[in-house]
Parts: sequence; structure tokens; C-alpha cells
Amino acid sequence: MAEFSINEITKDNPNRWFFVMNGEGESGLVLFGYAGDLGITEVVTGQPTISAFLTEDELESFVNEDVGIADYYKNAVESENSKFQGPSGKYDVVLNEEEDEE
Repeated sequence: MAEFSINEITKDNPNRWFFVMNGEGESGLVLFGYAGDLGITEVVTGQPTISAFLTEDELESFVNEDVGIADYYKNAVESENSKFQGPSGKYDVVLNEEEDEE
């Protein structure tokens, strides 16, 4: 079950996928992604609230809806957007041809 308006994701919180917003739309999106393994890592930000989700699918739906851009989540993961904290269990980074040639 998703949790909204929490201040941190503790090591024991099973909701390992998170979303931090400070405003509206894409410009208000601060950070989203994977909090790390249960029992090992936690997330604490300087932002007033964190939303936490049990699955990556739940997070993806929430991000796309909140930002208002279809496939925003997938595109962010595949392009290594700095707002995404990985890894993703659904998508891989897609290197463009210029990066492959270097």
C-alpha cells in the first residue's frame, strides 16, 4: 500500500519505490526511484514529504500521472535522467549511437 506525506523511508519500510515533489508538473519533480534493499538502506531528503510505493509499477503510474506526460518514467530511466535513482527492474538504460562509438 502506498504511503503519502512521510518524511523518510526507513530501512524496515517495505515500500522501496519513492517520489519526491516540490511543486507541480515536471518542474516540481525533485527525485524518484528505488530506495535500495529492505533492511539495508533508507531515504531522507530535505523535502517536506516523500511518497512511497510497494512496487515499481505503482511508482511509474504515479509519476506519469503527476507529471502529466505519458511514458515520462520509462523515458527518464532509459535516458539516465538525473531525477531517477535506479536501478529499475523494468527498463534498461538505452545508449544513443554517439555514446556507443566513444
